[in-house]
Amino acid sequence: MTRIYISSIHEYKALKDVELVTKARRERIQRYLRSEDKARCLLAGLLLRQACGVTDDCQLTYGENHKPYLKNSDTHFNIPHSGDYVVLATAHCEVGVDVEKVIPFFDDVTARCFTPQELEWMQKERYRGGCDEAFYRLWTAKESIMKASGMGFSLPPETFCVLPLDSSAHYIADKSWFLNWLSYDGHIICCAVEDKPQEVKLILMGPGDLFVATQHLRL
Repeated sequence: MTRIYISSIHEYKALKDVELVTKARRERIQRYLRSEDKARCLLAGLLLRQACGVTDDCQLTYGENHKPYLKNSDTHFNIPHSGDYVVLATAHCEVGVDVEKVIPFFDDVTARCFTPQELEWMQKERYRGGCDEAFYRLWTAKESIMKASGMGFSLPPETFCVLPLDSSAHYIADKSWFLNWLSYDGHIICCAVEDKPQEVKLILMGPGDLFVATQHLRL
């Protein structure tokens, strides 16, 4: 099973219990200027602490393109954020997740980042009146695969196609990826996992879940 933990930054702008996250994350929080960015960084650390048991920087290691991994663990994770939300996905295989708030998008992004097949599909969705959501379904799918693969933008989004937007295998970057989409409070979430399709569970996390002793909410 793939678990996706989601939490809003609103309860964390006061930086309550910042001592619960690792030293490196506390230092990173202090480098941010905006309270929203500080809260996102804190919340990411708290989610890592609760879902993956990360209480010390030495528990993490880094692969190519600086993708983080848990040492001595078969649990993989990925943490993005958008708008008011931070998301953490965990799985027993390579996993990537993206979350985006559904707002009007710019056509120049589609021209730069989508394949001809995806542009054709977008045009059909425009006529049906669902263009904004269609854009974010494509974009989150691309981002989740770029993150899961560990390649980031070294795997340019315009070089691979995520159609059809379903749970079938997508063979990209020499691997098979399976995609799942969720909607939550005006946001689109897409999760990519390697090798085989998995059930996805969305878990809402509040302060009562995070400002407590580590519970290891792992798979």
